[in-house]
Amino acid sequence: MPLSEHYGEYFEGFNAESAFTFYESINSSLPKATFPDHSVRAGGLVEIANQIDVFVFDAYGVLNVGSTPIAGANEAVRALRQQGKKVFVLTNAATFPFERSIEKFKNLGYDFLPDEIVSSRMAAQNWVAQQNIKRWGVMGKSDSAPDDFGVETRLLDNDPEVYQWAEAFLLLSTWDWNEQKQRLLNRAYEERPRPMVVANPDVIAPIETKFSTEPGFIGHRISRRFGVDVTFHGKPFPSVFDLIMQKLDPRQDRSRIAMVGDTLHTDILGGASQGWTTVLVSDHGLFRGQDVEKPINTSQIVPSFIVPSI
Repeated sequence: MPLSEHYGEYFEGFNAESAFTFYESINSSLPKATFPDHSVRAGGLVEIANQIDVFVFDAYGVLNVGSTPIAGANEAVRALRQQGKKVFVLTNAATFPFERSIEKFKNLGYDFLPDEIVSSRMAAQNWVAQQNIKRWGVMGKSDSAPDDFGVETRLLDNDPEVYQWAEAFLLLSTWDWNEQKQRLLNRAYEERPRPMVVANPDVIAPIETKFSTEPGFIGHRISRRFGVDVTFHGKPFPSVFDLIMQKLDPRQDRSRIAMVGDTLHTDILGGASQGWTTVLVSDHGLFRGQDVEKPINTSQIVPSFIVPSI
């Protein structure tokens, strides 16, 4: 089955403009932050490296687009390492368990160590482990392997009984999601509201020729339609940033940590909410082929720096 089938009101497809509009519509549910008065343009990260100790990279739109590594990104990461900078990946990709994340970046040609990769799935695992909920319906692929959450799980498929069985829902991935499944999920909330945890708060993700619709869209829509308190783990929400901070010296100056990403409402807002410096990558992700000044001015989410590529 292809990636994410989109069906009108049940499961929308997005372009850059409509995704930005949706993000703006959910502003009240996102973290608060302060921003610089204006952004500084730079040719790449090496130009600003003397101001930063730690670089935290988003994956999609920064290191890779879909299954393709971005030209020059690997060299940029290596150059920063050579200058003694700490580097991390902070990804909202939650489809697969941690071992598959390590494998993915290795296959893309990157040399990130296991301790340098943090995912929203890891933060969601920590949260689920603290809940007294046994039966979870999981949005994900057949090989998403949710056993690492330590609870009883069933994959949400086209069987209505699974939606009734679940005491709560865990959203990992929209791969293989479709209209029928979305109708069943909506019906489950019409009949009996219950907790929902979203392990990927992104609304969209850039792939080679288009954008995929991600679990964050489903979570925010369910929250608005049914008045459910949905729990989000991943940028821009704090639990994943906490995992990065746990890996650093407690004395680390937060302003010398840089969140590097392609999306204003996730990467830039999330980094700024932590007191970090932020770097918007303009040429490969959400804003590829566009003038980024308009969405910055509209949203008032102002990155510290703007670079075309890292």
